Amino acid sequence: MRRFLISSAKFEGHAELVYGSTCRLIRIDLSSAVMDDDTIRHFKAAVPVLLADLESGKGFSATTTIVEADFEIALEDFKREYPYARNFHLLPPIWNKMTTAEQVEAYQAAMKYRKYCNRNSNWYKAKIAASWLKSREYKNDWDKM
Repeated sequence: MRRFLISSAKFEGHAELVYGSTCRLIRIDLSSAVMDDDTIRHFKAAVPVLLADLESGKGFSATTTIVEADFEIALEDFKREYPYARNFHLLPPIWNKMTTAEQVEAYQAAMKYRKYCNRNSNWYKAKIAASWLKSREYKNDWDKM
């Protein structure tokens, strides 16, 4: 995943774009930007769907600043996506030992794992998050299981 911060003289603050592993836009976050309705419409129309188009400068004016930012996943983000909210107090020591890449991978896998659990709710019960992380089950391809 890659994260970009967009700033411009046309609005205050910054907008955030997140592109996934397939280099396609997965999120537009305007919570840190002050824009009126018309500016939001123009901004959304200018945002390229493909990462290659963003990197080549398509869509935005020359006065727009695009900065790539580090992608960080907070433990709270992971907890929000994980399907079983029990014994979360065990997570901080495990989470802090993981690399940023592993944290991002676990976060993305938690969303897929939630869907897996929902699909198989008649016979499968989600594991406690600490044991799920320890056994590195975020490496599984939950879409194909």
